[in-house]
Amino acid sequence: MSDAPAIRPQLTKRQTGITLIMIMIIGVLSNYIYCLAVYVGPLHELHGWSMNSIALTYSVAMFCEIPTYIIGGALSNKFGMKKILVASGVLYGLSILTSGLTSSVLIFIITQGVIGSLTMYGIYVCTLALINVMYPDKKGFVIGLLYGLQAAGAAFMAPMANYFVEAFNASTALVIQGVIFTVVMFICTMLVTDPYKGDKELMAKVQEEADEQELEEAMAGRSLEERPSMRWKRALLHPGIWILFVSVILIQMFGNVLVVDISEIAQSTYDITAARAAWIASAFAIGCGVGGIVVGIISDKIGPYRTTFWLGIVDGVLLIILAMVGAHSLTVFIIICIVQGFTYNGMTALNPIMITDAYDARDLGIMLAVIAVAYGIVGTIGPQLGLEVPFIPMLLICAVCSILGGFFSSFAKKSVNKYYNSIDSKCQVR
Repeated sequence: MSDAPAIRPQLTKRQTGITLIMIMIIGVLSNYIYCLAVYVGPLHELHGWSMNSIALTYSVAMFCEIPTYIIGGALSNKFGMKKILVASGVLYGLSILTSGLTSSVLIFIITQGVIGSLTMYGIYVCTLALINVMYPDKKGFVIGLLYGLQAAGAAFMAPMANYFVEAFNASTALVIQGVIFTVVMFICTMLVTDPYKGDKELMAKVQEEADEQELEEAMAGRSLEERPSMRWKRALLHPGIWILFVSVILIQMFGNVLVVDISEIAQSTYDITAARAAWIASAFAIGCGVGGIVVGIISDKIGPYRTTFWLGIVDGVLLIILAMVGAHSLTVFIIICIVQGFTYNGMTALNPIMITDAYDARDLGIMLAVIAVAYGIVGTIGPQLGLEVPFIPMLLICAVCSILGGFFSSFAKKSVNKYYNSIDSKCQVR
């Protein structure tokens, strides 16, 4: 197979260069749901909403990932990818703006948790599809650059959000930033080049060839006999995916606590200002950026399941040690946040690698949808745990969960390998 599809559209350096810059800006702006921690306390004080209800916004957002992949693909095929990208970008900004205009927590959950997350994932689907088509030979570099800038953007977003909250109030801050995001998203998405020029048949052909190329790259270095062959119907009846399902929930528990509750925990436990708490949220984001890169490198060397095992064990042990050393120290808490950010995004990076290592790569979307349900569950439990349980006991609970999650990933690997051994396959999950 050739390195790039033969029918790939011919684009100029100017088109690919401008599109790359626009994708990076769009990527930085499109993960605002992770700034929700900055707003939990201020919205509670301004409107009297319960913090549990506000935290529910994030939980709802996590469940919107699956339908977006299904709806987004269908809409892209019907209307064209650029139209969906522009619409998603504008609606994303408007969802943030509208969430600042309401005095109803239910409307807030719908605008930020439903509309905001659907459009956020819509943007994500479109940008990845663009990268797949426009930068086939530099796909890994561009995606890595995108993730790195998203982490840097998240580190900047929390202090920026807090600045607007303190300068005005929580609702006005959302309105102002919603206006900014709407305008910037519209400009950036309009400047993105449509590689298909509105030709839907060409888009279908290019995407099909790009998917085939991605499949080959995912299996590079493995003979046909060594490639995973378990299809999704059998996988859903096999214990391996469900053991991994539990592993994801356990390891990601504390990360989902911090995504929503980090600011509230920092202020209530360490008696610091909202501004300082926002910078601690940035420390978590920095840990996320490093984790996504380093864990991917480790996975290439020792295998994704083994990496997940050690990630869960080391994370849990470190959390216990830090709790014993002095979790009442703000410095130790910052270290905890960086470590957990590393684990949180590292685990996120591992999910698709573990799936393609164990199951037929043609079913990647379906299997990732299963894992997305796990994220929806932990996205519901984690933030509520952080608000209801005192910090030290909650930290220890999450530490134990992480260690158990590491062992569960090992059990999942053994379960899948047992299946391949039973059918005399040379495939072995690492």
